[in-house]
Amino acid sequence: MAQEIKNTFLKSKMNKDLDDRILPNGEYRDARNISVGRSEDNDVGALENVIGNNLVTGTDIGDGLIIIGIEAESSIDSLFVFLTDYTDPNPLNPTNAPATSKHYIYLYNNKTGAYTLLVQGEFLNFSTTNRIIGINIVEELLFWTDNRNQPRKININLATSPSIGAINTPSGPTYYTQEHQISVAKYNPYLPIALYNRIELVIKNPTTSTFEVTGDRVAELLPYVGATVVSLENNVQGLDYIKVTGVVLGIGGVDTRILVSPNFPGGAPTAFTNMSLIESTMSNKNDDANWPGDPDFLEDKFVRFSYRFKYDDNEYSLMAPFTQIAYIPKQNGFFVNGDEDSAYQSTIVDFMENKVQNIGLVIPLPTPANKLNRNYKIAELEILFRESDGIAVKVLESISTSKIAGEVGTSNYYTYDYQSRKAYRTLPEAQTVRVYDRVPVRAFSQEMSGNRIIYGNYRDQHTPPSSLNYNCRIANKSGTGAYNNWIEYPNHSVKRNRNYQIGFVLADKFGRQSPVILSSVDVGTTSNGDFYSGSTIYSPYDLLPSDTNVETWFGDAIQVLINAPITSNVNLSAGTPGLYAIPQQAASSGDGFAITTGFVASGNPSITDTTYTFILDDDAITGYPDNINVPVLGDSLRGAYQDFVEVTNVTNVGSTYTITTTGRVNDIYLRTDDIPPNTPDLKFAYTINDLGWYSYKIVVKQTEQDYYNVYLPGILNGYPGLSGLIVGTSEVLSVPGGVDNGLFPTNETGLTAHTVLFNDNINKIPRDLAEVGPDQKQFRSSVTLYGIVTNKMPGIGDAPFNEQYYPRISSEGINAISHTSTAIAPAKDFNMGFSDLSTESQVSVTDSITGTVYTSDQPLNGNKVFYQIDTNPLIARISTTEKSIGAVANTAPLSGGINAMLPFLAVYETAPFESNIDIYWETTSAGLIVDLNSAVLNDFEGIIGTENLSWDFDESFVKDQNVTSFFGLISSTGQAYLGESTVFIDSVVDGASNDQTGLFDIVAGADPGVNAGKYQIIYKGNGIVFNEGSETLNVYTFVLDVTTEDGFNTQLTVGGQEGGEGALANITPSFDVIPPITIDATDVEVMPASAWSDANAKNGTSITTGTSNLEGLVYRLSGTGYPANWIMDPVNGRITQATPDNPTGSTARNFQGNPSGIYTVVLELIDANAMNPVSGASPSFSAIKATRSLEIKITYARVDLPTIDNTCILTPLSSDPSVITVGNFADQDEESRQVVTRYYYISENEYTDFTYFKNRGVLDGGPGQADSPTDTFRIGTAPHKKGTVVFSLNDYTTFGEVFPSTAKWFYREVPDPTDLDNPDPDFYPITPNLEYNRMGLSAGGLKSPDEELPAFGNNPINIPSGGTNQDYWKQSLRAFDYQKFVSEENVTRGVEYVVLVRGQEAVGGSPGNPPTASPKTWLHVNDLHYPTCVPWQGLNLVTRLPSVEGLFRYNRSVATNSSNLAQSIPSTPAEADIYAETPYGEYVNEFYTTDVGNIVYKAADDGIPYINFRLDLSYLGTPAPETWTQMPTSSAAAAPVDVKWVAGFPQATNGEKVFVAGSVGVGARQTTPGVNTDDTIIKGTLKIRKR
Repeated sequence: MAQEIKNTFLKSKMNKDLDDRILPNGEYRDARNISVGRSEDNDVGALENVIGNNLVTGTDIGDGLIIIGIEAESSIDSLFVFLTDYTDPNPLNPTNAPATSKHYIYLYNNKTGAYTLLVQGEFLNFSTTNRIIGINIVEELLFWTDNRNQPRKININLATSPSIGAINTPSGPTYYTQEHQISVAKYNPYLPIALYNRIELVIKNPTTSTFEVTGDRVAELLPYVGATVVSLENNVQGLDYIKVTGVVLGIGGVDTRILVSPNFPGGAPTAFTNMSLIESTMSNKNDDANWPGDPDFLEDKFVRFSYRFKYDDNEYSLMAPFTQIAYIPKQNGFFVNGDEDSAYQSTIVDFMENKVQNIGLVIPLPTPANKLNRNYKIAELEILFRESDGIAVKVLESISTSKIAGEVGTSNYYTYDYQSRKAYRTLPEAQTVRVYDRVPVRAFSQEMSGNRIIYGNYRDQHTPPSSLNYNCRIANKSGTGAYNNWIEYPNHSVKRNRNYQIGFVLADKFGRQSPVILSSVDVGTTSNGDFYSGSTIYSPYDLLPSDTNVETWFGDAIQVLINAPITSNVNLSAGTPGLYAIPQQAASSGDGFAITTGFVASGNPSITDTTYTFILDDDAITGYPDNINVPVLGDSLRGAYQDFVEVTNVTNVGSTYTITTTGRVNDIYLRTDDIPPNTPDLKFAYTINDLGWYSYKIVVKQTEQDYYNVYLPGILNGYPGLSGLIVGTSEVLSVPGGVDNGLFPTNETGLTAHTVLFNDNINKIPRDLAEVGPDQKQFRSSVTLYGIVTNKMPGIGDAPFNEQYYPRISSEGINAISHTSTAIAPAKDFNMGFSDLSTESQVSVTDSITGTVYTSDQPLNGNKVFYQIDTNPLIARISTTEKSIGAVANTAPLSGGINAMLPFLAVYETAPFESNIDIYWETTSAGLIVDLNSAVLNDFEGIIGTENLSWDFDESFVKDQNVTSFFGLISSTGQAYLGESTVFIDSVVDGASNDQTGLFDIVAGADPGVNAGKYQIIYKGNGIVFNEGSETLNVYTFVLDVTTEDGFNTQLTVGGQEGGEGALANITPSFDVIPPITIDATDVEVMPASAWSDANAKNGTSITTGTSNLEGLVYRLSGTGYPANWIMDPVNGRITQATPDNPTGSTARNFQGNPSGIYTVVLELIDANAMNPVSGASPSFSAIKATRSLEIKITYARVDLPTIDNTCILTPLSSDPSVITVGNFADQDEESRQVVTRYYYISENEYTDFTYFKNRGVLDGGPGQADSPTDTFRIGTAPHKKGTVVFSLNDYTTFGEVFPSTAKWFYREVPDPTDLDNPDPDFYPITPNLEYNRMGLSAGGLKSPDEELPAFGNNPINIPSGGTNQDYWKQSLRAFDYQKFVSEENVTRGVEYVVLVRGQEAVGGSPGNPPTASPKTWLHVNDLHYPTCVPWQGLNLVTRLPSVEGLFRYNRSVATNSSNLAQSIPSTPAEADIYAETPYGEYVNEFYTTDVGNIVYKAADDGIPYINFRLDLSYLGTPAPETWTQMPTSSAAAAPVDVKWVAGFPQATNGEKVFVAGSVGVGARQTTPGVNTDDTIIKGTLKIRKR
């Protein structure tokens, strides 16, 4: 029994690297149609057959749908089928499928043949151009990608059995209806939690202390009791501190009355204006005994809040932006009741703890709460919590959407009441740092490993705008009601003396974020009298007390002035996604549609839950006819409770429009208040682009972070004034005390200051102890200090006080003045100890000169100078050379008493710690781009665009050539701007964001003139080349800085459109005509590369120096009918071919070379590296090709000259060694005949001994010894290795009777000297298949010419015995092409020939009495196709040609369908003249219709390809050569004959001669009149002339 081998393939691994003998167990070498079991059961590693496929015929559901993707799921024996009827016209830059297109995902059951609809709708956006090949199923989830849309997935169970969250459609309940429901990347909550509530009211019946709103809204407005009332229209601001004190029903119980206090300062507000109620949701609950929270939990915490969504498939969204710190200090941050003394005594401010205990977290929802699951598939809302000094993010609570819907119903805001409770769990770190999902934007491939989905060949991010047009400034927070930050974050402020860089981060709806985008503006601008800088700003300290009114100051905030809308074009190749909401601009050139008043009830447009009615402000004179882009069916409008609602119907009566939508539109579509004169009230309709930029958030880089406030017990300006001296008017008097330790400087006031350091201040201003001496007692500090509060001493007897210190001086601009401590030491080391500065009693002295009594101002207690001086505290000596700080010490006596400095609170601020982390911090300023753009356009009074800008820029442009027409400017009304303006190019970037500003300039049109007020962009470069990648790289985006005469500055973006405005266009390359080329089949090079340079091949650039005009050129060969082995080098354009010696590229066995003929090819010169697609004309934004036809003629290979005769015998002489002449009788028994036989040979070596050939198979076989050759004659000096040789056997005699000469042909391959077994092989008879026209077909070998004599038999040719001009000529031919031997006999080293020739036989005579005939025979060898010697009855026809190496002319008959039919040939057939390179008609391989051989003759109809033809002797000089004659039958002169041939030259062979099948075999057959038509005769080549 054979041994059984088992191998379990546990590794499931194919291994082709290792040898079979060492292949590890568990791996295998190769496998087909199997799978390796990978289950957890005992069959793991087992091999199983792969189940085959069956054709499923029932998947066509009709309706013109095409299946673009299919996935089998064996577990349920079903197929998932993706179908669509839409074909995107531009798949390289796809557009959304129209609403009328059909898109489906079906589940097809193989058993029942039933279809189950899973998803349908145009939002699927399928296209037949993007087949879905990446499909995977992970449990109940179906994933797919098509490289057109973002990767997607659905829950199969929910799709097949929709219940909760389904939407009813005409096709039944459907679970998935929108892109964000099926995308793998989930909806990104982009708005932060709000810490305020605000409501907008339209008031009526106002008084100074009340106003009313329509309807019973008491329950809705009661929570706003205590809220602040503001109104821009009525100039009611937060500083008025008007609060809502009550909400009641008005008189009659119909409307709601709101009571306020104090009264409105400007009197009763105006009816039907807007009033806002706004309140913070942060509160303190110390007065609420029933409040359940922990009152101390937030006291020492600075916390932020966020949220995220959990979806129905248990996935989570990204976290929304966090709030700012929820913090309000105790006492609202005010010093009260001795807090200043406490601050300097303890060095801390203990009331700066958080008083906030309860926070209402107002969470924005993407849709009404009762539709969260249906519209967004949200299952839960998680409230997140993070402390400012921690990284952990914690979950406060998870709330189901059903609970949220039950609480707030249709509202799109949910308020979570946070009551200072602890979080219940902490998020993993991976989720904490997850700022965006790395789901590709598009992916070509998708696969599954385990339960993970892997994408390949993908684009993972969008290309953002390179910059945005905005300016920034830092200003006081506004309490006008325009903003909410003064209520939401009442104690937050931008820190002074800091640098800030403000940027934008854009995101699509699914959280794919851009990097930080900065402003394109580097210079400042002024708006409404306020100066705004670029994206980097500095917040300086105040210079004067008037700079900030602290009583009305809400804090500082960064204000961002957006100068122009955020824009982006949809361009797949560039990666720019466009905007999510693209403003519809179908009807007019201006932006949006302008609305006007006109409704009697309120004077505003009206909005209901499903309709929006407005009057279009389109009057030609008073309105804005260029702003009439009203909504159309399928457009979207901003929604009130969700981002957008869809337009389902549009009706209008005149200018009054009613728009029906899928939900309530946002109130922004109402009439805007306070619109400046002559400004349109613009509203916008949008087209939704799911992957476009959706939202923005503002981020701030601030690297100057932690710092300290140093709370000091006063700062002494100068030195203590207690020197122990009293300065009098006439003398200096000394008093006891302070003298022993020396005197303090008296001139340091304003230059030096001193202060006491103790407690935590010692660490805030630390001494530098790194490099000190052993006895050193005083140490400097490197901490930089900025004065914030300085102490002051009033007059004698008044208490000390403090005031704000301004660390700036006007001469230094906005730069802060800093101080540093030059020395820190204990007081005694400064001679400022208690005893130094104090005395036990007050001392008085008398001026001896004046008699005045002076009292010393030295205090009784040193504490009055320095705080706690008796403890010998550290004192810091501070350099204040630029600006002094502190109370000044008195050095002169004062009447009325002492005035030494007394301790009081002074504050220094330390320089911040500079972080090395270059990071931007998230702010709560975020929103939809569509809202931001709408606001920008509504408030904008500058230039919004250009008109009549025509772009034309291609690579042929030269310096100073204009690339645009003169273009005008368009104002915000959509009309031409007619005022004065200045325009300059701010920047130009190419497609790779490289700065290209220097390539262009802009010039203004001449004024006056037709181009006044217009501009034109000029190219300033020195030439450019459109190359591969230029379609994206050389696309120029211009930022034009435009300023109107009113000072409104705009930055317009021009260009940047691939294939359009801003793009470099390509120009067709060019080359001159290349003359026809002639080669032969043995030439490797068909066309040299130099032919292109000779033809001036170049691309379209204007650059003429260097090699720029050759960049990117690719050379190609096209057309039909030319040899397949012709290869053109795409780099240099050289064409090569396969040759017999180098058959690479040919598929033919024993390749003989390409057939001769004239081939017309198409030369293609392609620029831009032939990138796809290649265009045929310019201008283009891709590669362009230029084409020209070229005729290439393959002529026949030339025979090497050493192979052929170097003599040309026309009339033979007996003295010529190559001529056989009758000599003496060799045998008198041969009827007195005389014959001489010779070996003519062509070989590599010379053989003089005739027995050499005789011993190697070259035998005559004729009767008698006289038939045996007795000598040899060598023709040429080399074997036949190339071309076609023609052997011409010629007889000539003048008198007598002769028998013609005969010949036999033998050959062998040139011997192989390395073949030791057969170094000198035999010769073999040449078979007829090797003959060029297959002449002499015979079973025994090639026929001798005597066998071709028509009706000759054994009769001699009789030549008259007297007279003159009775010459007799005979000629027969044999031709051999070397390639025949190569292909038929596998010859590789060349061919050697032996021709055994029996000369003519003279009849009659006897020994001593020779016959009257003197016959001569010779064998001539020449090149058939390039003849130099053509013996013709004593002439050389070659020398009779009209031109050197010219062609021989033939006359032809009409074409027939017969290969042996003789046809008459016209005597003057000029229109039928044809030409060939040889005069031997039987060997003509192809004819030409011109005498230069450039047009091949081809049959007009391949059904009748045969023609009769004859050599036109009249073409060969005067007198013309004589014709041949019929075969003589007697001594009489033979009749001349018209030697003709018939052959076929069809189009199918490109005009080459065809060989007749069957026994005939030849290509050309004689049809000479009078010639026997027997097949064995008409194949001959013998021709006779007998006069």
